[in-house]
Amino acid sequence: MAPLNVHKAGTVLVVQFNREKPLNPLNRELERGIVETCRWAQDEPTVRAIVLTGGVDRSFGVGDDLNEAREIKTRIDVEGLIDRTVGLYVAILSVTKPTVAGIDGYAIGAGLQMALCCDWRVGTPTAKALGSELKQGLACPIGAYMLRKSFGRSAMSDIVFGCEVVPPEWGIEHKFFNEIAEPRDVVERAIWRAGILGDYPEVAYRRTKESVNRSFIAGLGELKPMAKNIILDGFRSSSAQAHFARVTR
Repeated sequence: MAPLNVHKAGTVLVVQFNREKPLNPLNRELERGIVETCRWAQDEPTVRAIVLTGGVDRSFGVGDDLNEAREIKTRIDVEGLIDRTVGLYVAILSVTKPTVAGIDGYAIGAGLQMALCCDWRVGTPTAKALGSELKQGLACPIGAYMLRKSFGRSAMSDIVFGCEVVPPEWGIEHKFFNEIAEPRDVVERAIWRAGILGDYPEVAYRRTKESVNRSFIAGLGELKPMAKNIILDGFRSSSAQAHFARVTR
């Protein structure tokens, strides 16, 4: 099964995450597909905007594929994971065309953070944003940075330290969701919104987005060495391995 379903709706490129499991865990193949598609779309003149979505009746993403994550054991493994993860987020942030996330089901961990990289987020009443890493013994310096950068320290604390599902009302109040659609309509609504943004004058949108995302991307680069040490400490304490062993047995 291909990791992505990609098609065009007019000038909007629709990129649907297509893991065999409807929760859409992020494995290396899917990660690579998203990066390559974002880079292609950035240079493709017929694409004016991009929608990232898990699809109808599927989750946006539940974080790393646990079968791959449980194999992370050495410093090199941890450093490779962080490099790939940051590379994924930078690839989305570097697209200067409008990017819209269509989110239903769960947006957890890397799924939540990919959504934060988009310019606009369409959610549903049943969407569940969650950052439960700390409760599971997993450090989340990158997620905490991205949430603080996007919504401020207090809102970041709600998700990172609260470790509970974010109610839709919270998501609307803090602009995690820019708008809400019914689950059956979330992809079409995201395409509609992307079409509107894609019709804005290209130079004005591109230059504004470049200025907005420059510090976001730079911050991720500066955080990378520290994040590697923080994640490595978690693995040295065995809390991460204990979590992966518990949920994959």
